[in-house]
Parts: sequence; C-alpha cells; structure tokens
Amino acid sequence: MFQEYITNIYILPLISTIIGLFLFYLYDKFEKKQYTSAHYLRISILIYISTYLTLYISKLTFFTDNNLSTMSGGTLDTQSVMPKPNDFNKSHLEHFKIGVPTF
Repeated sequence: MFQEYITNIYILPLISTIIGLFLFYLYDKFEKKQYTSAHYLRISILIYISTYLTLYISKLTFFTDNNLSTMSGGTLDTQSVMPKPNDFNKSHLEHFKIGVPTF
C-alpha cells in the first residue's frame, strides 16, 4: 500500500520537490543569499514540473523495447550490440611509464 503512494506519478514529484526545496534552503543558508518566498515558489514549481514531465516521458510506451524493435524494422539483438565483459580490450587504457622517482 505504501509503495503505491510512493510510485504514484503525482506524489513522487511532490516528494522530490520537498527534497529539492530543502537542498535549496541549505544552499541559501550556506551562501547567505537571502532568497525571498517568491524564489522558493518558483523553484518548487520548476522542480515539480520537471520531475512530473520526466516521469511521464519515462512511462510512455514509445520508449519500450518492443517499439524500438518495430521501429528498426526487425528484431533488436542486444547481444550483438553490447560488448561482452571478456571482450574488453586493454590496449585502450592509458599506460604511464614513470620510472623511478629521483627526489
């Protein structure tokens, strides 16, 4: 039951707004900016809208794997796209030959 409230598309942005306002308040106190309540209201509206839109876009069925495979005209083979952990080539790493320190 509690999980249903937490994952609700309207409640989750509200929780993130509260956390964002708390962080904004801490920033205000550390930097001594003395923001007005109008600034806090604007920031809270921006945080809520951006979080809501992000959740809404992520829940669209447009971004699921089934739609991506049908858009490409065939099945999407993720095994051929992603490299396997053993296929990692170590020649791309930087090698530093620093020798013996002389100080």
